[in-house]
Amino acid sequence: MNLGKKLTLWGIGFMSAAMLFTVMVAGIDVRAIGPKDSSVGLAGLNSAFADAFGTNRVLYGFSEFGGYIAILTALAFAGVGVYQLIKRKKIFKVDYCILSMGVLYIAVGIIYVVFDKFVINYRPVLEVDGTLESSFPSSHTLLAVCIFIPAIFALGRVMKDKKTAFVLSIVLAFLTVLVVLCRLFSGVHWLTDMIGGGFYSLALIFFYMGANLTYEYR
Repeated sequence: MNLGKKLTLWGIGFMSAAMLFTVMVAGIDVRAIGPKDSSVGLAGLNSAFADAFGTNRVLYGFSEFGGYIAILTALAFAGVGVYQLIKRKKIFKVDYCILSMGVLYIAVGIIYVVFDKFVINYRPVLEVDGTLESSFPSSHTLLAVCIFIPAIFALGRVMKDKKTAFVLSIVLAFLTVLVVLCRLFSGVHWLTDMIGGGFYSLALIFFYMGANLTYEYR
């Protein structure tokens, strides 16, 4: 079995874990510990973590900044895809790592919309206008992992200057860790939101990597 297929199987495993964890959060130890008595699954675990670390607006600001960088990164690769399409005149002549990145972004969007409509948990903090916001899974975790990591993978394939690609990859790896850790300890998400975001992100990343490596070594 080639590496691409192995990574795809890892993707299936992480997606299965993500769905199982979602069911657990939705149905185990559900208590009204959130703002406005909103119900939260795995309440004991989430409450203990929230009490231990509280809320940190500075870390929240860093995570928000990283989220904007992630969106700009996605737009930059979308621009590369459009440029290749115009130059090569056929969509399937666009680099596969760029095309599949678009599919990955769509998958992230679908996950966001589904959990915005079918709320598992609300955030442990209220919005500025005093309203509750869907919290599970962490959308910033999805953004950071599912934009920065594929960007690292694609840089070595679309950039001729390998040294620049390497430096940019280091920066993107740092931003991935920064956003996830800042989000985790900022207090704007429950611990289970971050774990769920991690599971879904890893599943999508393994699918992306698996598809690309299978394509490259077909």
